[in-house]
Amino acid sequence: MPKKRPRYAPACLVALVALSACNRNRAPPPVGAGETTVRRLMLSDAPLERRFAGLFAYFSAGFLEHVSPGRSRVYFAGAGSINGNSVTGLEGFARTGTLLAAWIYSEREGSARWADVLRTGILNGVDPGSREYWGNPADSGQRIVEAADIARILWLSRVRIWDRLGAGQQQMITRWLAAAAAQHTPPNNWMLFPVVIHVVLAKLHASRPAADLLARAHTVFTDYRQYYLERGWFYDEPYGVDYYNTWGITYDLFWIHTVDPTFEPEFIVAALAQSAELTQYLISPQGIPIMGRSVCYRTAVPVPLIAATFLGPDAFPAGRAVRGLDVVWRYFVAHDSLRDGALTQGYFDTDLRWLDPYSGAGSCHWGLRSLVLAFMHPAGDEFWRAAPQPLPIEVADYRLELSKLGWIVAGRRDTAEITVTIPANSADVVAAEPYTWLMRTVDSFSRRPHRPKNHDIKYESRRYSSATPFPLKD
Repeated sequence: MPKKRPRYAPACLVALVALSACNRNRAPPPVGAGETTVRRLMLSDAPLERRFAGLFAYFSAGFLEHVSPGRSRVYFAGAGSINGNSVTGLEGFARTGTLLAAWIYSEREGSARWADVLRTGILNGVDPGSREYWGNPADSGQRIVEAADIARILWLSRVRIWDRLGAGQQQMITRWLAAAAAQHTPPNNWMLFPVVIHVVLAKLHASRPAADLLARAHTVFTDYRQYYLERGWFYDEPYGVDYYNTWGITYDLFWIHTVDPTFEPEFIVAALAQSAELTQYLISPQGIPIMGRSVCYRTAVPVPLIAATFLGPDAFPAGRAVRGLDVVWRYFVAHDSLRDGALTQGYFDTDLRWLDPYSGAGSCHWGLRSLVLAFMHPAGDEFWRAAPQPLPIEVADYRLELSKLGWIVAGRRDTAEITVTIPANSADVVAAEPYTWLMRTVDSFSRRPHRPKNHDIKYESRRYSSATPFPLKD
């Protein structure tokens, strides 16, 4: 008599297939003509602005290739995150949309077209009756993060989008942003997101009293200042000092000051200038002494240098900011960090050993933040025409002892190597946990990623070098 098959087997198979279908994870295609074209241009001797316009063309084409019918979500190819597909699509829109908005802000060619795209996407995204509604913000939820970028998009494009909206449309956008700003955030760089949102809303609604919005922003910002350490850098929970100071904290300080120059200007201006002064010692034409989480944002490390160029002609040399921006993007483009209209989910190519579980296919476009600030400088501006000035590593050896950060930063001119030594850490970590076949299998049939944490390599090694990503010997 034949054995009976368990009745639950077909049901399990159906469930697995359903979960796989709900998960938009898909591998990016191989390097194609788009990547080849932008790589050739970026590594050429063409003028700086022309080469970076090629980067804009690449990422804006990727936006259009992967945007949803209602224009409010962008689903790039790649691994998913713990936040689900809806938020992944919002991240793709918000984090790429800021680049489009910067292009609009500086009134470059095609601004009207991009304004139409962003207007449609935002209105569908904030409309609870839309099929592409972004969803209700919740305490410590990812929508808070993305709402800050939506606020930036609106401020940058306000002449072409916000000022041309009807009162009802403005109110609908305001309700969604205000709901995001009202949610509880973790006690770290997230505290700056509601500050950015409040400051932007206060400016967009200049015709009505903004005192309450600004009062709330000041309260949160006062609490956040307790994390300040030195050189414009902050302690960031839960792990301490890392590159969030460049691509997150300094970036948000820049926005607070840009939108409202009267908002605690003495502290913020000093922090911006000092962050640029320190960050220049962390950039080499041969790489970055990378450490910490979210390393797929790596191309945003030059943010402090570019942010400081907006503080005045004497705040930071534009030529050095340009040099820092250029060498970082050249380095990563040369190391195959572009794929299918987007930044890859790794340090060079896609490498899920380093991809945090909160990072999805659209997450890595925080790495575009250096381009956002660069393109806020108008076409033909002196920023683009500035003669490149050498970075510190190209001038002389150096050693910076940063006692409050717990870092020793050293550079060798002859090798262009930069190291970060953390004396409090006991030894180098050299064995990375792999992304195993079992993790891949589980990822294929579940909605939640199962990737290695590799926390010790990211934070607990004694020495990090620009010569190799993380302290690996393999």
